[in-house]
Parts: sequence; structure tokens; C-alpha cells
Amino acid sequence: MVTLDTLKNVRFVVDANGRQAAVQVNIDDWRKILDYFEELEDRERVKEILHRLKAGPEASGALDWQGTRGQ
Repeated sequence: MVTLDTLKNVRFVVDANGRQAAVQVNIDDWRKILDYFEELEDRERVKEILHRLKAGPEASGALDWQGTRGQ
């Protein structure tokens, strides 16, 4: 989980004019950030299909796994 503590270790790289030009984080924090965004994507995908899931298997067009057994 990404917390504000994770972001406390961020370092800014400045250009010749002293303006922030890049961000540097350690690899463990980077992995936490990536995991966080993947989780957000997963949650968004569930929200997109939630109405189909609530409709039930027949109305949503889900496969009938019981009917395919033994084939």
C-alpha cells in the first residue's frame, strides 16, 4: 500500500536553472507505487462490469459451466 510515508523518500532532480526536472525514488517504493496503480486499475475494471455481475449469469451472457461439463 502506498502511503504518504512512501512519498517522503522521493528526491527531485533539478536542471541547470534550479527547476525540478525529474523525480527519483528507491526501487522498493517504485514497486509499491506500481502495485497501487495496478490495484486502482483492477477496481476500475470491476466497476465497469459490476452491472453485468449484478444481472446474474444468464442476463450477463456468462458461460454455463455446468452445462459444459463432460464435453
